[in-house]
Amino acid sequence: MQDKKILVDRAHKMRKEPTEEENKLWHIILKKIRPRFLRQRIIGNYIVDFCCPKLKLIIEVDGEQHYMPENERYENARTAFLEQKGYKILRFYNSDINKSIKNIAVSIAGICKERAEELEKDVVVEFIK
Repeated sequence: MQDKKILVDRAHKMRKEPTEEENKLWHIILKKIRPRFLRQRIIGNYIVDFCCPKLKLIIEVDGEQHYMPENERYENARTAFLEQKGYKILRFYNSDINKSIKNIAVSIAGICKERAEELEKDVVVEFIK
């Protein structure tokens, strides 16, 4: 198990220094959607890019490192752990965020609504200004 302080410090640094794509997704979509998403959340021994606790929904912004063979075991274990905790994980490639952010916004809103129905949550999914 990773030391909790190390994880907390790392999550804080990742919030302060997001990737270009994380920053874009946060400021254009996730910062403005309700129910609320949080950035760089610790779940178990893992840090997820974005998490909506109310919907148990995680959004990951995936760069090339996520698909390298040497990271496959880690990524699989991480995904299995998060799914076992009841989270649904959405993944978007950096290139998709850069090319079609509007389509991603529509997709996220739709999946949030679907997830609320799956969990039988009486939640209004909306964008705020």
